[in-house]
Amino acid sequence: MNRGRRLLAAGGLVALIAAGTSAAKAGLPTPEANFATTITKSACQAEPGNKFEEAQYGGEGWKATDGFTRYGSDCQRLHFAFGPINVKPGQNDVLLQPVTIEKPAYDGYMVRMRPDLVKVDGTVPPIEQVHLHHGTWLQLAGGTYGSGPFFASGEEKTIGDIPKGYGMPIKAADQWQLLYMVHNATAQPFEVYITYDIDFVPQAAVPKWNLQPAYPIWLDVGAADSSKSGYPVFNVQQKYGGTDGKCTWPKEYCADFDPWGGKSRNNGVVAQSAGTPYRFPAAGTSLGQIPNFQGGTLIGVGGHLHPGGISVDIDQTRAGASKRIFTSTAEYWDRKDNTKVGGPPTSWDLSMTTTGLPRWGVRVKPGDQILMNATYDTTHQSTYENMGIAIAYVAPDKVDGTPTAQGLDVFDPATTFNSNPAAPNSDCLPKKALCEFGVVTHGHMAEAGNFGGPDGSTTLAAMKGQATTRVDIAGFLYTPGDLTTIDIAGVPTVPLGSTLTFNNEDTAIDVYHTVTSCGFPCKGATGTSFPLANDRRVDFDSAELGYGPPIFGPAANKLNFDLPVTDGNGFQPGQRYTYYCRIHPFMRGAFEVTAP
Repeated sequence: MNRGRRLLAAGGLVALIAAGTSAAKAGLPTPEANFATTITKSACQAEPGNKFEEAQYGGEGWKATDGFTRYGSDCQRLHFAFGPINVKPGQNDVLLQPVTIEKPAYDGYMVRMRPDLVKVDGTVPPIEQVHLHHGTWLQLAGGTYGSGPFFASGEEKTIGDIPKGYGMPIKAADQWQLLYMVHNATAQPFEVYITYDIDFVPQAAVPKWNLQPAYPIWLDVGAADSSKSGYPVFNVQQKYGGTDGKCTWPKEYCADFDPWGGKSRNNGVVAQSAGTPYRFPAAGTSLGQIPNFQGGTLIGVGGHLHPGGISVDIDQTRAGASKRIFTSTAEYWDRKDNTKVGGPPTSWDLSMTTTGLPRWGVRVKPGDQILMNATYDTTHQSTYENMGIAIAYVAPDKVDGTPTAQGLDVFDPATTFNSNPAAPNSDCLPKKALCEFGVVTHGHMAEAGNFGGPDGSTTLAAMKGQATTRVDIAGFLYTPGDLTTIDIAGVPTVPLGSTLTFNNEDTAIDVYHTVTSCGFPCKGATGTSFPLANDRRVDFDSAELGYGPPIFGPAANKLNFDLPVTDGNGFQPGQRYTYYCRIHPFMRGAFEVTAP
C-alpha cells in the first residue's frame, strides 16, 4: 500500500491526495495517519436508497426517523481502500497481499462490511470490463477469528450485516491479508482499488450496547477436492442437467473434467460421497479465537455463487441425521424491470440471499457437521470455474453451556420447517419455525446492466480458408480463425478425425486464455451475458491455458489444448463451430469440419 496516498470520498467523487491529518473526532478511535482510509461523516446507517437494508434494520428494531442508525454515535463507518492495483491487460490471477494497518486500528467490534471495486476516479467500472472476481479477507496474527477467512465477496457484492447485538471482535494488533482475483476482461490495463466499508463500535462502547461476540465459519463446497481447496472451483456441463435443468455439486456428477482440465470428484471421476463437511470441534477445544467451545448459535449466513448459480444448499448433520438449515439463492434481476427478480441466470446481475437474527438462528453442538452443495443451471449454458461458498457467524455459548443467542435446534421434534421461498419469514424464529430461505442485501447494480447479446446472425458467410490442425493464440487473437479476420482469410478447415491443437503464446506476457465452445455463430456485443458456452452440438473447454500457482490459481499449467475433432465428440463434416475465451469474451474464433 502506498502510504503517501489516501482515497477520500467527496461529493460522490474520489480524489487521490497527499496524506494529511486525521479527520477523526476527538475521543473516537481513528485510523492510523497516512494510510488509505478515512472516516465518513455519516453514521452507521442503512445505505441510502437500499430498501432491503432498511427492511433488515427495521426488523431489528432500529428507527426510520433517524435513518435506521445503528448503535448511535458510538458506531463509525470506516472507509478502506486497497490499492492502487495495476491490472495488466487480460489479468486473471489469484493474488495474496498484506493489508497491515488498513483495518480498524483499535480494539472493538465489526458489525457490518461492504465491498466494492472502483477506478481511480471513484467510478465503478462495468463488470464486463474489469471486476472483482472474488476477494477474501483473512486474519493471521494470533490465529483466525473463527474457521478460515472472515469475509468474502465476488462481483455480487453482498453486504455483510451482522445482526443487532452481535459483532466480530477485532484487536489493534490484528493483521489482515487479502486474497483477491481482479479480472480484466479487456486487452487494456486498468488501475483500480478494492474498497471496503466497515461499521465499527469501539471497545469502550461495547458494554453500553451489550454486544456479544460472533465468529466466522467458512463453508466451502471446494473442500470436496482438498488438493485444490485454495481455489475452490468446479465445472457444470449442460449435458448433465437433470429434468429440472440443474446440477448439484459435489453431490451429483456435473462434468467430464475439472477446471484444470483434469479429473476429480464428480468432475470426471464418479463419486458417491456428497462432499466433505465442516465439523465443529469437540467440547472444550478451541475454535479460532474461541478458547473453550461448548456449542453455539448460528446467527447469520449468506452464500456466494458465480453466474449460472441457482443456490448454495446448507445442511446440518448430527448423529447420522441431516436437516436443511438454509438455502442461499441467487436472485437475478429482471431485464425489463430491474426492481424485480426473474432474469435469466446468465450474468453478474444478481444478488445473493442471506438470513439471520431476529428471524433465523440455528443451534449447533460440538461435533455437529455442516454440509455444503452448490446448484447450477444447465438450461442456458455450461459453466466453468464455478464456486459455492458461504460464511456463517456463530455466537458461542458461555462456558457453562448457556446460549448467548436465540436459536432453534433443528433436530428437536418441536421445530417446524417452512420451505416456501415466497412465505413471509419475519416471525419464523419466534414461532419456532425454521425458514429455509432469506432476503437479498441490495438491489440491481448499474455496473451489471450491460448484458451484450447475439446480433441476430445465423451464419458465418466467410469463405473456406486454409486447412489446419493448429491454432495459435497471440495478441488476443486466434490464428487462424479469429472472427475479426475470417472475412479476409476465411474460416479454417479441420478434417474429421484429426486433433486441433491450440497453443497459448500469450503466456509469454503472463496472460491466460481459454478455448470454450460457443453457440454458433457467436456474433454480437460482448457483455455480462454474452457470449455463453451454449453450443448444444458440442461442449468443450480448454481450462485456462498458462502457468500460475498450482494450489490456489486458475491456470491449467499447460500451454496447449488438444481438441479431438471426432464424430464421437459431436462434430460433423460440413458444419462450422465457434468458440470464445471465457477470460476475454471479445475473443471469438471458428473452424469448419471437413470430411476425412
